[in-house]
Amino acid sequence: MRTSLWHRGAGVACLLLAPLGQLIQFLVSPVGPGDSAAEQVAAAAAHTGAMRLAVVLDLPILLVLPAVLYAGLVAGRSRLATAGTALTFGTALGAGYLLGQDIVVQVAAGQADRAGAVALVEGYATSGVLTGLVALYLVGHVVGFILLGIALIRSRAVPAWAGVALSVWPLAEMGGQAAGVRVVAAAGFVLLLAGFAACAVRLVQGGRPAGSDRVPEPVGAIG
Repeated sequence: MRTSLWHRGAGVACLLLAPLGQLIQFLVSPVGPGDSAAEQVAAAAAHTGAMRLAVVLDLPILLVLPAVLYAGLVAGRSRLATAGTALTFGTALGAGYLLGQDIVVQVAAGQADRAGAVALVEGYATSGVLTGLVALYLVGHVVGFILLGIALIRSRAVPAWAGVALSVWPLAEMGGQAAGVRVVAAAGFVLLLAGFAACAVRLVQGGRPAGSDRVPEPVGAIG
């Protein structure tokens, strides 16, 4: 896993900023994915400053795409790592559509016609494209991160807890969101941050390829 200084710097930035932005955005945003369109518009209208900040914080979340690739690089060359990285990355490509809903809600909250604004948000949220992307995202993230986490554990590139954290975080986040328990959902984002941070440390350290269990021979050892 020998990479250039700039490559490592970019990887560390993505691995840290993506989950950190996701956590802060979750804590700041006045709307939740489980809220109805009317509740989202009302909350955004009542907290315009927080909604504006939440939209800005959507930007670093997009860094999760390269962050997943860097985590896969740390995990090394294995079928598990390849499958987990590809599944997670591929199903996250529609993140722009998913995050775009925040902009739609923000704009709708400023409209005088509240009924029309709510209908617009509801129409966007229930569109076939968005519904399909959400389903792919949820399934892909659960399965993909579990595979990637297991690959990291098996590679011994990072501590085992980091692989466990990446495997568990989508379950905690989605379960917390579904149950309406914000503390559990926030804990999921913290697990993602911890797992990615361990990958960032490994990326900085460089060294032998992840997944190689071969102990390096001493310098000058006779073959």
